[in-house]
Amino acid sequence: MEFLRKIFIEELGLEMHHFEKFRDNIQIKVLKKKEFLIKEGSVCNFIGIVVSGKLRSYVQNEDAEFNNDFYLKHSFVSAYTSYLTQNPTNCNIEALADAEIHYITLSQFDKLIEEDFAFLKLAKYISDLFFIRKCRRETSFLKNSAKERLQTLYQTYPGIEQEVSQYHIASYLGIKPESLSRIKLLTYINK
Repeated sequence: MEFLRKIFIEELGLEMHHFEKFRDNIQIKVLKKKEFLIKEGSVCNFIGIVVSGKLRSYVQNEDAEFNNDFYLKHSFVSAYTSYLTQNPTNCNIEALADAEIHYITLSQFDKLIEEDFAFLKLAKYISDLFFIRKCRRETSFLKNSAKERLQTLYQTYPGIEQEVSQYHIASYLGIKPESLSRIKLLTYINK
């Protein structure tokens, strides 16, 4: 949890007692590969931190699944729209490998904020992270080619190509796996 302590102290300017109070409210969930952290139709009541493993968020229709986010080590994880609205989520969050998630429930977090408004800094930090990631992805789909979206993915999730299968990366980019292979080959050839 050293990385989380650094966020509290160095990035947010909070004090050690804030980190300790937050840490004391954390619960742990261990997932096996292919197990769900949350399923479509459930209401999300937590914000988690990936301590180990990797997860994907996806939406599904009758024909296919579409990856819309990845959560690697030290990422905050949540079906955040559902968390904020307390309405059922339209996504699934599934472990791509065995994973350990440390999380705090909505009621626990609200209680911390009620007791000390300094925790609003953390709430804003988390909210900003989710918002910026979603905006970048949306803008990327509207403005960029598949090759440029791949480059953005590599910047957003360093090392993801070693962590996540090409099939899931292609789904996230909105292309077929064979198109991803072609883009990567052309990029390699043009270096």
